[in-house]
Amino acid sequence: MPVIVAIPFAATAMMLLLLAYRQKHKAFLITGYVSMISAVVNLILGFS
Repeated sequence: MPVIVAIPFAATAMMLLLLAYRQKHKAFLITGYVSMISAVVNLILGFS
């Protein structure tokens, strides 16, 4: 079940990182990285 939850987190992280790249805002970059780490941790815990 947590694998399904990790997919929206990864999509949100990708969108935030894309916004950070386009608009050069550091807040989007930090939030994108945090969301990506959260998605990866969710995915790892879901598979274990």
